[in-house]
Amino acid sequence: MNFEERIWRAEELYRKYGKILLQDDEIRNLLNKLNFAIEKTWDFMRKIGVTEVCRQCALETGSCCKRWVENEHDEYILLINLLLGVKLPRERYKEDGCFFVGPNGCRIRAREVICVTFLCDRVKEKIGERNEIELQKIAGEELETCFILQEKIKRKLSSLDNKLELSCGIPQ
Repeated sequence: MNFEERIWRAEELYRKYGKILLQDDEIRNLLNKLNFAIEKTWDFMRKIGVTEVCRQCALETGSCCKRWVENEHDEYILLINLLLGVKLPRERYKEDGCFFVGPNGCRIRAREVICVTFLCDRVKEKIGERNEIELQKIAGEELETCFILQEKIKRKLSSLDNKLELSCGIPQ
């Protein structure tokens, strides 16, 4: 499935199950926890200068967010973005860039591991080893919460699909 199909699939899942997912207390709590963890990661990245280095690099030589990165995002991470209120992009901003990158960086909130953890040599040199280790700890909270949320959503969707099949009289 290419990334456009995954976007379509995420939007279809959101239309079909979004309200039900948002009514689930555990999913809602995990979404809130994820939102907080994402903000904590970005706050620290701004504080230690990662975002500025990335901004400068993008202006000078391009971005690390290459076209292949979009293929790392499955329909569940995209569904999480929709549940967080993110509107998924409709067109590519930069021809050689990831579909999700825009003029101010990433246009989605919940991202895959590569996007959260990758630090180029230029960033590593700027922030130093101590800040790199601290950033990985902080980002780890975001990644763990996102993983748990994805698994909870998959189980919930599977359960909903099974109930729908049973209510329609389709044998399992």
